[in-house]
Amino acid sequence: MSDEGWTETFASSTHSAASAETRHSCALAEIARCTPKGNTGSNRGLRPRGMVAFATDEQTTRPRGATRTPVRPLYVACSQATLHQYVPLLGPCMLRIKMYPAKNGDSFLVDAAGTFILIDAGFASTFQDFIKPDLASLTNDGRRLALAVCTHIDADHIGGLLEFFSSNGPQPRRLVEVDRVWHNSLRSMPLQPGKEEGVQGKLVLEALRRRGFREPAAPGPIGARQGSSLAKMLGHDGYLWNEGNGTTCISQDQHPLVLSEAVSVEVVGPSRARLEALRNVWLKEGAKLGYKGGAASTDLLDDAYEMWCATAFQATAPKIRKVSANGNLRLADIYAPDHSPANGSSIAIVIKSAGVQVLFLGDAWAEDIVAKLRAGKPATGPILFDAIKVSHHGSCHNTSPELLATVDAPCFLISTDGSRHGHPNFEVLAEIVDRPASFERRLIFNYETAASARLRSHASRSGTPFSISMAHTNWISLEG
Repeated sequence: MSDEGWTETFASSTHSAASAETRHSCALAEIARCTPKGNTGSNRGLRPRGMVAFATDEQTTRPRGATRTPVRPLYVACSQATLHQYVPLLGPCMLRIKMYPAKNGDSFLVDAAGTFILIDAGFASTFQDFIKPDLASLTNDGRRLALAVCTHIDADHIGGLLEFFSSNGPQPRRLVEVDRVWHNSLRSMPLQPGKEEGVQGKLVLEALRRRGFREPAAPGPIGARQGSSLAKMLGHDGYLWNEGNGTTCISQDQHPLVLSEAVSVEVVGPSRARLEALRNVWLKEGAKLGYKGGAASTDLLDDAYEMWCATAFQATAPKIRKVSANGNLRLADIYAPDHSPANGSSIAIVIKSAGVQVLFLGDAWAEDIVAKLRAGKPATGPILFDAIKVSHHGSCHNTSPELLATVDAPCFLISTDGSRHGHPNFEVLAEIVDRPASFERRLIFNYETAASARLRSHASRSGTPFSISMAHTNWISLEG
């Protein structure tokens, strides 16, 4: 049977496909359009909690020896569907994710039972081509963004957010209402008292601001206001920023944010120490140029700091030293921890919605996430999530064997087109699927890469089944 048009579903056995017969006729018509003829099998319980369902633009691939059991889809999301075209079949969807094609960057829209969260926005072209139409649909449906998150100041995460907030404007918002924004800029971190900035320091800051958000290898411009930081836009346009005016930081020390009766967001990274380390690197590098550190944050300082951060750490990734002639190295053989201060400052969160929990890791350091998740908890096995967004585009410097011993899920999201730094690293993907588990794992990519193509012919060392899919602009739906 051809895989074309399949909706892949991992479902709790408590859900019965028969109840779908009572749904509206338009939903049944959508099943007929997206599901192959003869698909009348019942749902297969592969995990005590959670399910993943989406319709792929391309053929779903399973590794050698894996089998397929036809299933009736619980949720259908066709490839070109906009927000209001999504069709739930068996009651409310607890959480669904759209992983945008953000080139070598990240961008995710989360719908947690009607509460919408935007996490990063890739490049300016990502926003214009994919995110902007979805946000317009939100407004047309009377919806809003409950939270927008800039995980950290890196060109492939912040570029589309610059484009978004530049075009959204002050009240009344031109595109969509945004209840709150999380973004750690310089003014979000306590500064050591300093003297009033002198002429030389101001010249340095002005030079950095004139340079703008430059990223030579970026696929398209970074942002519309090349001379304006995200911090400046948020402050001038009156957004609720870091639960106030942006002068406090978002860190793992804060209490979970409750967005609705069923939805909360827990911060698992960064620590305040990582944010302070990034600030100290900025002060050290600025001093080399003649900037001595001012006493207070200003628009000029915000602009210069973010434009420096966006490109300052592009070449700081540790090098993989070991090389195998037969290509059979394991992740433990090559793993070297990330030491980029910008990645260490990345906001990592767990979104919980009515029994579903998803871990979004941004570009976080593996060691920090392990320390936070294991703090005060016995190491009795991996913590199970319904989905995990893999850190730093699948880099072997941000996913360690220890992290994979700490967390697991039936669904892993990998966002990159493979155009920078060789992401994702095949050893990371192989280590994810090689571990034994009682459930099938699905690895979902937004682009085909050399590593994902190689994984198609890989056999899990433990024999645990896994499959590979390309999500593109589809919804990925989860239910507890």
